[in-house]
Amino acid sequence: MFDERNATADELWEWCLLEYKSSNFLARRLFDGFFSNLRSILSHAKATDRVLEVGCGAGESSDRVIKMIGQAHFEVSDYDERYVSKIRQKKPHLNVSRESVYALEREDASFDWVVMLEVLEHLEQPETALRELFRVSRKNVVISVPREPLWRTLNMLRGRYISDWGNTPGHLQHFSAARLRRLIGPHANIVQIRKPVPWLMVWARKKTAASGEFD
Repeated sequence: MFDERNATADELWEWCLLEYKSSNFLARRLFDGFFSNLRSILSHAKATDRVLEVGCGAGESSDRVIKMIGQAHFEVSDYDERYVSKIRQKKPHLNVSRESVYALEREDASFDWVVMLEVLEHLEQPETALRELFRVSRKNVVISVPREPLWRTLNMLRGRYISDWGNTPGHLQHFSAARLRRLIGPHANIVQIRKPVPWLMVWARKKTAASGEFD
């Protein structure tokens, strides 16, 4: 099993990109469906908007997002210095910063869109992370997570992680659409919940602080 914690920057980079490089037809179709749904949501971004992707990893999703949002201002961040250093070396076109999702070094309401893809399931404190995302967002937040129990069921069907009942290593949280609604509800109105197999993708619009109504 891959030792993510002790891997070198090069090893971590290659490991992160493995899934995107898969030659498996089904895997590629699933990723196409994922990014097609994301593109549909981000098509609502304006050229004057500011967009932040949190937890960008090796920046593969970032390279796709930047094509989806046209002329909108785009920044990315990750907590792991290994990813940040490799992005600065290999992808200088990405404006990357190192910061924790639990304490984003951003002003309140400083971005029109905050995007976090496939990160929430890895966090010990998802509620704290969500508060930070909505604090930094002026209006829109987009989050994707594995859809449970479908994710673990599919892992079991392909003979993966049987001893852990299909749970992917590193997944500390498991989300259904209902759980995501409960977590996001205090902060925002859910505009859309999309279900590209085997994920959940949520587009939420932030409540205004003054009125408690949705912007």
